[in-house]
Amino acid sequence: MWLAFLMALVTSAVFFSIPLMVRKRFIVALGGGCVVLGLFTIVYYLNMPSMVWPLFGVISFVGLFLLGVTVAIDFAIEKDDIVSPLIIPLIIWSLVLLVCGVYGGDIFHARQYANMIGDLEKREWTQDIQPKDPRHVRLVPPELAFYLAGKQLGEAQGAIGSQFQLSRDYLTIQKINEELWYVIPFDYKSFSTWTATKGVPGYVMIHAEDPKKPVVVKTRENFVYTPGAYFNYNLVRYLWLKYPTKGFEEYSFEIDDEGNAWWVVTEFRPTISYWGKEVMGVLVINPTTGEDKFYSVGAIPDWVDRVFPANIVHSYILWYGILRDGWWNSFWSHQNLMEPLAPSIVYGSDNQPYWVTDITSVNANDDSLVGLIYTNSRTGKSIYYHASGGTEEAVVDLVNNRVQYKRLHGSGPVLYNIYGVMTSIVPLLGESHSSQGLALVDIANMQLVEADDEATAFSQYAKLISTSGQQVAPEKQHGSEKIEGVVNRFSREPQGNDNTAYYLYLDGVPHVFVGNGELSPKIRITEPGDSVILWFIDSGEDTLQLTKFDNASIKLAPSKLQTDLRLKTEERREEEEKEREKKNIRGEVQNLSDEELKELLEIKKNAK
Repeated sequence: MWLAFLMALVTSAVFFSIPLMVRKRFIVALGGGCVVLGLFTIVYYLNMPSMVWPLFGVISFVGLFLLGVTVAIDFAIEKDDIVSPLIIPLIIWSLVLLVCGVYGGDIFHARQYANMIGDLEKREWTQDIQPKDPRHVRLVPPELAFYLAGKQLGEAQGAIGSQFQLSRDYLTIQKINEELWYVIPFDYKSFSTWTATKGVPGYVMIHAEDPKKPVVVKTRENFVYTPGAYFNYNLVRYLWLKYPTKGFEEYSFEIDDEGNAWWVVTEFRPTISYWGKEVMGVLVINPTTGEDKFYSVGAIPDWVDRVFPANIVHSYILWYGILRDGWWNSFWSHQNLMEPLAPSIVYGSDNQPYWVTDITSVNANDDSLVGLIYTNSRTGKSIYYHASGGTEEAVVDLVNNRVQYKRLHGSGPVLYNIYGVMTSIVPLLGESHSSQGLALVDIANMQLVEADDEATAFSQYAKLISTSGQQVAPEKQHGSEKIEGVVNRFSREPQGNDNTAYYLYLDGVPHVFVGNGELSPKIRITEPGDSVILWFIDSGEDTLQLTKFDNASIKLAPSKLQTDLRLKTEERREEEEKEREKKNIRGEVQNLSDEELKELLEIKKNAK
């Protein structure tokens, strides 16, 4: 309370009592000053304004308000129709705040705003984003995680649910000992609960990769400092009282690899007047003791995943997309303007957390994807990937249209590299939020498969992207390879619904190949010892998905109609591939800067 009292004392004295005393309004200055002091002590204590901003931030605007009240009182007391001299400091202070605010506008600092994102590297997505390990695919969206946690809460020892609630606003996904987990802290339900208990008992952990794994409820903790606590034990107020001149942005609940719980809070400072937040690092707080330690960017512990908050990342990308060619272009010319959608966090093949942001055109009638920006949430480093297809919202709409007749819906899509294809994995949930399977969507062509389990979905997806007549050419687009050999072992495995998977092992080849009967009628009658030609998706796994099959030991004579159809299919695929290449080139050219475009034209000119 002392900080709020001190702030209120300064503002009430400087902007209210002293000006009235100068005007010899002593009674009003003292009496009214006491009222203002008490009122704004409460206001400051409840709202906790930070003094990290220019001119002490909110305090300066409170001073302007009090100065206006002071002038009004002086006018009311003045019997003569004389303009109060207090209006002069009111005008001066108004102009100071106005100039400070206008100075920070993007019209004067467009380039500085655009550069807040740092050096934006451009890479190829399919080359840089490695195929995802199927053991660590996130199949549990936040909606399902919270449902599973709530379901388990009633079974926790000691009826925790009657006194504490799950803090949904602080649900975070994080990597703990090489596995993805959601962590949700408990917090107080009410003021009476806070007074009747000694602390929050713990938190809930939900496995983010397997919805069937049991929920873990930790109840042996004793968290004193939480966002739901009261008075000086409220986490936000506790840090405000301790560091009133620092700016704090996001409060994340994280678990280290030893199982210890911490609050991780991002510290920032404004760099362009009141705007342009620059992340300085994180403050790590012990929820039980309140002890804290600051880590600057570049020196963050390995277990901390949240350093750059989603809203700051979104602002950086927005400023880059709108202002990178200057303010006048954003206001008038509108050339090459891009805007971001809401970022979502994923974990890359390098085990680093990334905010993935869909980039679209500012055209209200065009919601197609033009690129992706991956921002490392620990370092703030951003990488731009050219992409085309549907946005995250479009993907969810597509999935919902497919499964709504089953009373299912998609939730929490995540991008992965599946068989060399930019693929969105969308968990499917029922009306009661229970897990009901998943859908895989090729976002370039907005085609999908959906199944009850992961293995079936991946098998169907491999078939989708390799089936002739589709909009993709697997030999060129998806790392498809060709191999010839002699069958050493061969087996069949019924998959249900009259589907059968065929497994082949070739002499001297350290992989098992799997495909279905629709690849070729020859695969159904293949035997060990046959010479075969296989086309497969080179994912590097021990079991590889076939895209095409031929048995050289079996000679079949196709009819003229079959031959014509196959030739027509191949021609259609070639034409579609050419159109796709043209589209990709147009998209790449649109996202090139003037200097990069000139360089490309010069290369083509020299090549001719």
